[in-house]
Amino acid sequence: MSDKTLCPLCGEGHLTSRVEDTVTEYAGHQGRVTLRFAECDACGSELTDDADSRANKRAVVAFRKSVDGLLTGAEIRALREQYGITQDQAARLFGGGPKAFSKYETDDVVHSVSMDNLLRLVQRSEEAFAELVALKGMTAEIPPRTMRAKLRPAIIEFVVKQMQSQEDAPHTVRRMILYSAPHGELRGTLH
Repeated sequence: MSDKTLCPLCGEGHLTSRVEDTVTEYAGHQGRVTLRFAECDACGSELTDDADSRANKRAVVAFRKSVDGLLTGAEIRALREQYGITQDQAARLFGGGPKAFSKYETDDVVHSVSMDNLLRLVQRSEEAFAELVALKGMTAEIPPRTMRAKLRPAIIEFVVKQMQSQEDAPHTVRRMILYSAPHGELRGTLH
């Protein structure tokens, strides 16, 4: 709201935009939330327009998520972008409805604890993400290169000695393909 907007309540004063940190409480926890509003310089009324109301609601929802230990909207967006999927794909993959991820990412709604658990599991395990993609039948839509962005194979050649009695046997060259899995562990297959 601009400084020239007349107050709709008293009709005499002008509205001035304000931003204020307010202490709020939720589930026994106190925290600061930044709220936006306009104040009349004549009657002192505080008003919010649609944009201010939406921003205020998002600030309160973000605070509630932090108290409940849920992923924030920014963390959910980062998770989705980590796998290179759209909001629509994420909604179909994880559930929650066609516009769910838009609302989760902007802190318009608080997602469930079960949704949070699923998102955290996939955040920690690319294998779990790949399994979920396969389970939902979305492998053609979400290609393996997207899922394996961090799984870079390293081919290591090594020599296997086959021992016959006490004598050295001929050497056989074998290949092992190692994948760097989440948390630094190595997994591999022998070829």
